Amino acid sequence: MRRRRIDGGLVIVGLVLIGIGTYALYTGEIFLSRLTVSEGQSLGGVGALVIAAIFIAAGVYFLFQSRK
Repeated sequence: MRRRRIDGGLVIVGLVLIGIGTYALYTGEIFLSRLTVSEGQSLGGVGALVIAAIFIAAGVYFLFQSRK
């Protein structure tokens, strides 16, 4: 039985996406521009939770694909 190779780049991308999604779930908002954070430049509520879930799902997908 041969061992599966792990693609390190996909693992890094997956972990970064999961980290961003987890941060968005924890804070409850997503900043649209990280360079100039001011009032009115963030997305909160249900929209932020949906985007966070999408980021986490994409991160898990990349981690799954790194094993192929």
